Amino acid sequence: MFKLAPLSAAIVLCLAGQAMADSSLSTQNQSGTENIAEVKQTAAPLSTTTQTQVGTGNNHAAKQDGGNSKIEQSTQGEYNAGYAEQLFEFGSEINQQSAGSLNNTHASQSLGTENTAKQSQEGSGNFTFVYQDSQTGSRGTTEQYGDGNRAFVEQFNGGIANNALSVQTGVDNYSAAEHINHNDGQIGIYQEGDGNWAYGDQREGQGGTISINQAGATNSVEIWQDTQTDSHAAVTQNGVTNESVIDQSFGENNNASILQTGDVNAIYADQYESTSSLATLTQSGSGNVSFTYQTGDNHVLEVSSTGIGNKVLASNWKGDKEGGQFGSSQGAVITQDGKNNSANLTQEGMNQLTNLNQTGERNTVEVTQTTNNNELYFDQNGSDNLLIADQRGISNYATGSSAGMENSVKLDQSGTGNQSSTWQLYGDNNSAIIKQTDGVNVAYVTQGGSGNQASVDQSGASMTATVNQYGTGNQATVLQQ
Repeated sequence: MFKLAPLSAAIVLCLAGQAMADSSLSTQNQSGTENIAEVKQTAAPLSTTTQTQVGTGNNHAAKQDGGNSKIEQSTQGEYNAGYAEQLFEFGSEINQQSAGSLNNTHASQSLGTENTAKQSQEGSGNFTFVYQDSQTGSRGTTEQYGDGNRAFVEQFNGGIANNALSVQTGVDNYSAAEHINHNDGQIGIYQEGDGNWAYGDQREGQGGTISINQAGATNSVEIWQDTQTDSHAAVTQNGVTNESVIDQSFGENNNASILQTGDVNAIYADQYESTSSLATLTQSGSGNVSFTYQTGDNHVLEVSSTGIGNKVLASNWKGDKEGGQFGSSQGAVITQDGKNNSANLTQEGMNQLTNLNQTGERNTVEVTQTTNNNELYFDQNGSDNLLIADQRGISNYATGSSAGMENSVKLDQSGTGNQSSTWQLYGDNNSAIIKQTDGVNVAYVTQGGSGNQASVDQSGASMTATVNQYGTGNQATVLQQ
């Protein structure tokens, strides 16, 4: 949530102005320095106000109450300010345009239906603010072209099917939009340039959508959809060293989607104390990293990274902060294609599922699963791959496949009814170590190539171990007690 300081004391002049009759028309044109234009239309349906100012330090304000009206404001120059307000309006419009630098525009619409507020600014250091409360089917739009601009759209105090849209082109721009207690609200932010920052916030609502698109370098996105139901957040970033943060905590049936294309990008996605949510993270480039944290039931995590040196961290990260999946019936699908990739996943709870796929060189996977009925699938295709899996509980199941050179698989399962099948066909210097404790465990190991080693240690009753190695110099050690 963001707070805004008032614009200028001069803007509030709209509180005292001319009272117009029904269906009135007011036109004001001023040119020069430090001029003031104001108009007030009350109980005047189908009224129109047009205000135009050219110069420096000018202020214009218009207020309309109870009708189907229109406000048109235009300014050109520097340090100008415009204010437009509509109260108890339906199907009304506010259009504000400014060209120059350090100009402010403020639009306010309260207690209305299907109203539209649109602001457009060209230049640098400008400020736009759209405030809409208790609206249904209304739309707030800001457009800014230049550098160092700021845009805000707030739609508060309930509402249905309202839309907030912000478009910015330039460098070092800032855009923020917020919905509170909204149903089926939509927020869209589109930025092109470098060093931009976008913020979207939806809380205590249902069916909301936030879509943010950035093109450029060193851009940042922050999305909060706390206490939301059936909501969706989508981020697309194209460039270098971009960062995205999505938090969908204390909600249900929410969806988070992030797509990053470029180098050295970072993703942080949290779905804390929520149920039946989906996080889909996609990165293409070099040196990208993603962090995820999900707690609750029936979550799904999908991570895909393509490039060189990418990292997927769904585990403990950033010091003492927890990451991974905690709860029951969670699912994780991790796909990596490239070189030097690594994935770290922690799953704690019942009925967890992990599916891993890596294609490339020197990939590394570490998986930890605790409690009951967990499953693990893995597929590595390349060179120098490493998989470490730790499963604790009852009825765990693990399978695998490694193709390439110098692959290593380590699996430790403790509990009852565990099964493990490991294949490494074909390659050199592969090693598989499997340890299963307690009863009814089954292990199969098949390796094809040269220099492979397999060690199976099973303690308990009714154990079964089968090791098949093809090639030269393979070693197998099996201990069952």
